[in-house]
Amino acid sequence: MLLKLMTALVLTASPAQAVEPPAPQGLSALVDEHVTTTMAEEKIPGVAVTVVADGRLVVHKGYGWADAERRVPVDPERTRFLIGSETKLFTAQAALQLARAGELSLDADVNSYLKTFQVRDTYPGRPVTLRHLLTHTAGFDEDYVVGSASDILPLGEALAAHQPERVRPPGTGVSYSNYGVALAGYLVQTVSGTPFEEYVKRQVFEPLGMHDSVMTCGGLRGTKAYLVDGTPTSVDCADFAASGAGPASTAADMALYLKAQLSRDVRAGAGVAAEMQRRQYSEHPSLAGMGFMWEERPYKGHRLLFKGGDMPGMHTYMFLLPEQGIGVHVMSNGDGTSRHGLDGFALVEKIIDRYLPESAPPKVSALAGASSRAYEGWYQSSGVSRGSLLKVQALTDTPVRVTADADGSVVTTGLGGGEKRWIQVEPGVFQQEGGWSRIAFPEPGQLALGGQTVVFDRIGWLEHSWLHLGLLAWAVLASAIAVIAYPVALAVRMTRGRTMRGPWVWRLAAWLGGVAVMVFVAGFGSLIADEGRALPLVLQGAPALIGLLVLATLTVALSATLLAGAVLAWWRRWWRPWARLGYTLVTTGLVAFAAVAFLYNFVGLSYT
Repeated sequence: MLLKLMTALVLTASPAQAVEPPAPQGLSALVDEHVTTTMAEEKIPGVAVTVVADGRLVVHKGYGWADAERRVPVDPERTRFLIGSETKLFTAQAALQLARAGELSLDADVNSYLKTFQVRDTYPGRPVTLRHLLTHTAGFDEDYVVGSASDILPLGEALAAHQPERVRPPGTGVSYSNYGVALAGYLVQTVSGTPFEEYVKRQVFEPLGMHDSVMTCGGLRGTKAYLVDGTPTSVDCADFAASGAGPASTAADMALYLKAQLSRDVRAGAGVAAEMQRRQYSEHPSLAGMGFMWEERPYKGHRLLFKGGDMPGMHTYMFLLPEQGIGVHVMSNGDGTSRHGLDGFALVEKIIDRYLPESAPPKVSALAGASSRAYEGWYQSSGVSRGSLLKVQALTDTPVRVTADADGSVVTTGLGGGEKRWIQVEPGVFQQEGGWSRIAFPEPGQLALGGQTVVFDRIGWLEHSWLHLGLLAWAVLASAIAVIAYPVALAVRMTRGRTMRGPWVWRLAAWLGGVAVMVFVAGFGSLIADEGRALPLVLQGAPALIGLLVLATLTVALSATLLAGAVLAWWRRWWRPWARLGYTLVTTGLVAFAAVAFLYNFVGLSYT
């Protein structure tokens, strides 16, 4: 009933106060205004928005173009979007169905199910389990992705060929892992004896009537994805489809999924939806945590569950307010100027602010006599890779700084914006001053923020990106000097009729090294300046990217040669002192570049 629907959607702060439920067009108008304004500001070609409440579609609309060039409008019933990591919900659901049937155990070593390869025993006695995989706590390093879209391997082969290192014991911190969820999908395939994509089609999509959703690559059916500058991109899949690199769906089908989750539909598997939504892991009892792939993102006291998906040029956001029976889904086919499509958080927060009870942040009292000195330092996200090219993210992401106050509180810089003050309310647990958020330090050297899929690990000054950027800046400056100074010096000597003194080949090597550094920094910098454009090149293993990585590898080898040359130049007194000094400075620049190249995994046979 309409009255029942809107009454469920609009809750009042005071039960004794009679409030007339708003007309349904009130919500529709709010969505229209937000979406159309944001699309124009962000330059997003097409969007689909669905709002479900009380088991009914309250909003179900398409905006803009599925294909901007051909002027094909977005149809919420038929237009397919890449859903990216929202696929992880299907993977979790499939695994839990088999767990409920007794064919998989949430807490058994995953190696007991694997037949063609094994997860490395990095932490003896601490195996990876399905529970770890479905809560992002298995401890894998960030994924290996270079070239994963150029030659799509079968799921098992891809997992065996590209197993990342285990960098933390399982269960000791959330760290988002595409590999881990893909491994959960492979367990589904192995135990069921059915290809993963086929299992999801039969056991997840078909029971819910999701007949327009596809798990295989190439299922967009004409919808285009657009980068920041409005140009289309063709990358729609890569290895590890179970993590979301390829699947596509419509707003209509995702509305069915929202309804199934909110009603805890038995067609999803008896008890499966409830188990997915229940908190399964948290860094601390006082913090929001993870369900099975659902992320808890509380907003103003309301329990909000979230799962999003990102592919080059396409972005999706799915939200549940389980206690209120409300679900929201947003799909975009353009990066927009924000590079994340139409921000679903901004929309769902507007809906909550308009229709759900408003309350003030909780008042807290500071823990008497507490000290926070042990928590001071710089902290880096666990989402930064240690062993792959993706570590380059650390060069552009400033670490979080934690500073202790005398009263036991802490001040953070770079944690969700600018400077924030946090009051210590229990040992190692802090409430944002005047806000809702909480942070904790659950282990020595670890910072956790509720509702996130990463933790933050304390780093020393040698690991700080500012030092590495400084080394890179010196490498560029020294290289620029070499590139300009050596040809000028040669031209001057030739004009004066003088010959080159000393072994000229060493100076030529220094000039070539300078050119190589300048070319690499300019080329690689232009790639990472636009993440939306860079990711397809990385996924495809584009020749331009591989060429730059080969160049970096050769430059590192050349820097070692120049270092030997600098020693010989001083020992054998090649050239005049100022020339030897200049050569040494250029050499230090190339050595600085080599250090950065090694630290950020620009070199190695895995790329070259």
